[in-house]
Formats: sequence, C-alpha cells, structure tokens
Amino acid sequence: MQVDLTDFLDPQNVVLDLKGKNKKAIITALVTNLVASGKINPDYKKDIIKALMHREDMGSTAIGGSIALPHARLDLIKNFVVCVGISREGFDFDSLDEEPVSIIVLLLSNQKEAGLHLKMLALWARMLRDRYFVQQIKTEHSEPEIVALLKKQVAVVR
Repeated sequence: MQVDLTDFLDPQNVVLDLKGKNKKAIITALVTNLVASGKINPDYKKDIIKALMHREDMGSTAIGGSIALPHARLDLIKNFVVCVGISREGFDFDSLDEEPVSIIVLLLSNQKEAGLHLKMLALWARMLRDRYFVQQIKTEHSEPEIVALLKKQVAVVR
C-alpha cells in the first residue's frame, strides 16, 4: 500500500511560529490545534497528551537535524492525524544530536493501523533528511505554502 501524507495534512494543522518552553508545552500546543480544527475529540485531549508524553519518556522522538516526530497509536483515534509545527527559534526536545528542534511532526493513529503508522513515520523521516528541504520549510510564511512544499517533496522521495 502506497501512502500519501498529503491525504492526511490540512493547512489548518500547520502551526507556524510554534512556541513552548518544554516538550510537554509543545506537544500540548499541537494537540490543542488538532482539537480546534476538529481532527480529534476534545474529550480525548488529556489522554492523547499522556500517550505522547509516555512515548517521549521511553526515548526522545527528536531524530536530529532539527526534526522531531512524536507519535502514538490509540484506540480513541479513528482516522490518521498529522499536525506540523514550525519554530523559528527552535526548542529543546532532547534531540539525539543535542540541537534545538525547529520542525515537529505529530502523528496519531488507531491501534489497528500499525502498518500505516510505520509507513507514515518512515515517509516523514525520509522527507525530512533533506537539509535543503528542511531549510525551505523553516522559511515559508504561510500554511498553504508549507503544504504545497510537502506535496512536492513527497513526489521526490517516492
């Protein structure tokens, strides 16, 4: 099964100028965006944040190169959900390379979607290995521009 991340990414789930003092604040801001956009039920917000933080406690999802991919699979998630956050200043996310994270891609899926979940993680990781592409994302100024750039990059990494 070939996946296209742009099927799951909406411009309203791109957060420019993401701010937060710590990992939990950043994750909370992204989950709050997903609640506000109607992608997840507000009743599940605390459980989702708890699951994401539990995953972070097992090991940081900051993979280096200013990228973090926090993710969780939960039964309460019905459809695959993606939220992208961009920070101009960067923030501490316990990255493997000890550098600040500027781009965070939060992924949520249902427990039954293990295959899709892994494919999406792999696709995002492949796309975000390209330093030039990462720099482009950091300099875009609107959510639709970011989504268009991501759509272009999906074609490149296939």
